[in-house]
Amino acid sequence: MSLLGKAYLSVTLGLFIVGLLWASLTMQENAAWVEVVLWVPRVDFVAPFVRRRFEVNVAALMAGWAAAGALLALYAIRVPFKIREAAIAQRRLRELEREVLALRTLPLRQREEDEILAAEAHIEAGSKKVMIEKIAIDRRAGGGRGLAP
Repeated sequence: MSLLGKAYLSVTLGLFIVGLLWASLTMQENAAWVEVVLWVPRVDFVAPFVRRRFEVNVAALMAGWAAAGALLALYAIRVPFKIREAAIAQRRLRELEREVLALRTLPLRQREEDEILAAEAHIEAGSKKVMIEKIAIDRRAGGGRGLAP
């Protein structure tokens, strides 16, 4: 992990811990019950919404918002690392694609390289049979008599 990544991680985790402490202290100080009024839908075409009153603990309401903020903070901490992982995976995929392309064209390049080496060695490009060459050498050495002794 780079120095910038370590610094980002330490700062965001520090802010996350400070935020949890602040939320905890604030919820302890606000333990009262309050009335919340919501517009709730109902199946009535004349008055489709009705006002409903609920008694809610302020600490529980704040805990819900703190949990939502904590999840958002955790996602914010993970985003740079996910982006880096995706970039590494994409780079590796491109390397593998290049390697596959190189291996796909290998037979074509191998034939060209064989022809170049044969031209440098002054050898015919075609393949010769070993026994045919041996028979020709034996005939030349024996004065054209063939294989018979």
